[in-house]
Amino acid sequence: MAGGTAGTVYKHSSSSEFRNLDLLRAIAVLSVFLGHLLLFLIKLDLLSVSRPEVWDISLNYLGHVGVLFFFVHTALVLMLSLDRTKPVGLVLNFYLRRIFRIYPLCIACIIGVLLLKIPQTPDRTYVPWYGSEILANVLLVQNIFRKPDILTTLWTLPREVQMYVALPFLYLLLKRISSSVAVLLIWLVFFAAVPSTPLLSCFPCFMGGLFAYQLGKERVFRLPSGVWPAAIFGLAAFGLALSVTILPDYRADFVLCMLIGLVIPNVVDLDQSWITKASRSVAKYSYGIYLFHFPVIWFAFIQLKPFPVAVRWATLVLLMVLVPVGAYRWIESPLIERGRRLADLWSATFARFRTEHGRVLQARGSQLAE
Repeated sequence: MAGGTAGTVYKHSSSSEFRNLDLLRAIAVLSVFLGHLLLFLIKLDLLSVSRPEVWDISLNYLGHVGVLFFFVHTALVLMLSLDRTKPVGLVLNFYLRRIFRIYPLCIACIIGVLLLKIPQTPDRTYVPWYGSEILANVLLVQNIFRKPDILTTLWTLPREVQMYVALPFLYLLLKRISSSVAVLLIWLVFFAAVPSTPLLSCFPCFMGGLFAYQLGKERVFRLPSGVWPAAIFGLAAFGLALSVTILPDYRADFVLCMLIGLVIPNVVDLDQSWITKASRSVAKYSYGIYLFHFPVIWFAFIQLKPFPVAVRWATLVLLMVLVPVGAYRWIESPLIERGRRLADLWSATFARFRTEHGRVLQARGSQLAE
C-alpha cells in the first residue's frame, strides 16, 4: 500500500497524458462502434450468425457499456480540468469551454444528417424532421422536451450537457468536503432519485468519475499497470452478469460505473507502448468517431449497396479515419481553442472587476472610518 494525492495518482492530469484514461476512452468508443457495426451487419443480412437473439443482446450491451465508460471517463477528466482552472470565475469559465467543446461538432453532424437525409439508424429510412425536433437536438435538450434523437447515438449528449451544469458545483462542494464518503452519499441520493426523476437517470453513472477523482486524493492501493486492461474487460463482463441476474435494470449501470471509478486511481499508469500510442490517437478523435459512425456505416453499406463488398468495406475504413480526423482539425480543435480563449478572457475580466470592486469597497470603508 502507498499513499497518494491528486498530484501523484494523477501525475499527468489531462486525458492526453494519462495513458490509462486514454485506453479507457479508446475502448469505450471502439466498443460503441464495433457493437453497432456488427449489429447492423447482422440486421442487414451482411453477416450470418447462429442464434441472432444472443448476438443482439451481446452487441447492444457492448455499445452500452462503451457509453458507460465514456460517462465515467468524462466526469473524471472534467474534475481534473477544474483543478487546473483558475478559481476566479470558475463556473462560467467551465461552461464556456464545454459549450465550445460539445456543440460545434454536434451541430455540424446534425446539419450533415439533414442535408444528406441520413436515417436515425443505418437500417431505417429517412423521415423529415419538424423544426421543434431539430431545434431540440441542436440545443441538446431533446430528453427534456421529449423529442426524438435525429441520430439514435445523440441520446447521450443531452445527459452529458446536463451533467456539465451540475459538475462545477459538485467540484466546489468536494473542495469543502473532501471525502470519498461524501461522493458515495451523493451517488446514493441520485440512485434513489432516479425512479421519480428520470432527468437524473445518468447522474449516478457520472458519479463514478467523481469517485475516481476523490479517491485519487486519498490513500489508495497501487496495483500493477497490467491489471488495468484486465479490469476494464472484467468489469464489463461483471456488469453484464449483474444486469441479467440480481439487478436487471439501470441499477446495474450505476454499480458498474462506481466500480470503474474505484479501480481507476488504484492502478499504476501504463508504460509507453504502441498500444498506448494507438489509444491516445483513438481517444483524440473519439468524439468524431462517436458522432459520425452511424452516417458512415449507412453510406458504406446502404448507399453503396450496388458496389462490391470490398469497395464498401474500404469505404467504411477510409471514412472512419478521414471524417473524425477532418472534423477534429477543422471544427473541434479550432473551436476548442476559441472557447479556451473566451474562458480565459472571462476569468481575467472577472478578476479585474473583483479587484477594482474590492478597492472601491476598501476606499469607502476608509472614508467611513475617517
